[in-house]
Amino acid sequence: MESIADWRNESRTVYSNDFKLRIVDLASHPGANVAKIARENGVNDNVIFKWLRLWQNEDRISCHLPATVMTSSLPTILPVEVVPDPTPSWWGEH
Repeated sequence: MESIADWRNESRTVYSNDFKLRIVDLASHPGANVAKIARENGVNDNVIFKWLRLWQNEDRISCHLPATVMTSSLPTILPVEVVPDPTPSWWGEH
C-alpha cells in the first residue's frame, strides 16, 4: 500500500512569472473561459484561480516572488520637444 506522503514525490511544474502574467491577463478579460485557457496551456484551472486571487488581492502572481516587470536591456528613447524659454517682457528693462 502506498503511503499518503508518496504523492508528493512527483515534481511540481514551476511556471515562470512571465507565463503566469500572460495567463492571468487572458483569464482577466470579461467572459474569459478559465477552463479553456487552462486546457490550452496545460495548467489546472484551480492554479489559474489562485494566480488570479494573488494578482487581484496582492498585485503579484507568486507566493514567493513579486510580479515581474517587463524590462528591456536597450535604452528607451522618448520623443522630446525643445521649446524656447519664454523671457518676460520686463527682462532687460532698467
